[in-house]
Amino acid sequence: MWISLGLAAVAIGLLIWGISAQSDLDNAQKESSQNKEAAATVASSSKAAYEDLQQDVGATSADLAQTEQDLNDAEQAAAKAEQDAAAAKKTADEAKNETDKAKAQADQAKAEAEAANSKAAIVADCTKAYFSAFGALFEGESVKDQVPVVKKDLQGIVDDCEAALGET
Repeated sequence: MWISLGLAAVAIGLLIWGISAQSDLDNAQKESSQNKEAAATVASSSKAAYEDLQQDVGATSADLAQTEQDLNDAEQAAAKAEQDAAAAKKTADEAKNETDKAKAQADQAKAEAEAANSKAAIVADCTKAYFSAFGALFEGESVKDQVPVVKKDLQGIVDDCEAALGET
């Protein structure tokens, strides 16, 4: 009889442990499901916010190559404008009469304005390139898979923009 009571107590203990374990498992699954839903909501919200910002900036990931080309073009235009400004300054310094000097100074001012506009275009192109590269995070199935590609693109953009803004 004592053995039967002992076995009954063990059986009741195992039943209580099984119910508790099942309850813990159900809670963990429910929490996991809620976390997945929250992650999906965050990802969806982030993507929507990025797309809104992307429309405001006018950049898409498909524009990345074009934006990089525009950056190179703006860099060349800035370099040319700075050369023109330097040449105009030299001409102004060497001018013999006031008319020639005034004309050379006007040419210098115009070239300096073009250089400033080129720098502004470089900044705009760099901004678009950053947004375009960042947008690649939302193009694949997994953000994690896109990180190395985006990192490489961003490093290239950083190098290009630093070179363009450092030289101009």
